[in-house]
Amino acid sequence: MMQQLIRNKTVMALVSIITGIYLMIVRGGVTTQLFRMIGYALLLMAAAYLVLYFVRGDRDRVKLGYACSAAVAGLLVQWLAPAILHLFPVLLGIALMIAGIGNLTGARSQGFPKSSWLGPVLTIVLGAVILFHPGSVINTVVFLAGAAMVLNGLSEFDLIRRIW
Repeated sequence: MMQQLIRNKTVMALVSIITGIYLMIVRGGVTTQLFRMIGYALLLMAAAYLVLYFVRGDRDRVKLGYACSAAVAGLLVQWLAPAILHLFPVLLGIALMIAGIGNLTGARSQGFPKSSWLGPVLTIVLGAVILFHPGSVINTVVFLAGAAMVLNGLSEFDLIRRIW
């Protein structure tokens, strides 16, 4: 039982390290594929809803609407994956800047000390960085995710070494 657990943890640690290294090397190309996989998942959900709609006798029109919506969303995500990839960070940057400005004006109007302005100012700066450099931000996030996966795999190996 213990050997099987250690074998499974070893395999998962290796998968984590290999996937992390792959993410660290490829970076931005992975995100487009991720959006396309989301599109495939939506299309699969649409097919499942359609099958259930025609197999079951209740003919719930809400589920037919779900199927149509998932199919349209899946096709849009498939065709527009690069555009969505470039649009999402821009919208995120704008949202962060608006939230930071709102928090800063609220802190100023309520008379909070200037030290409490640091959070909203950093939020505005982060939003501006994301807004003006969206590609590098996505690459950095994917690289950090890969590094985290490698560290997770290495910590699993350390745990296996301690158990063994």
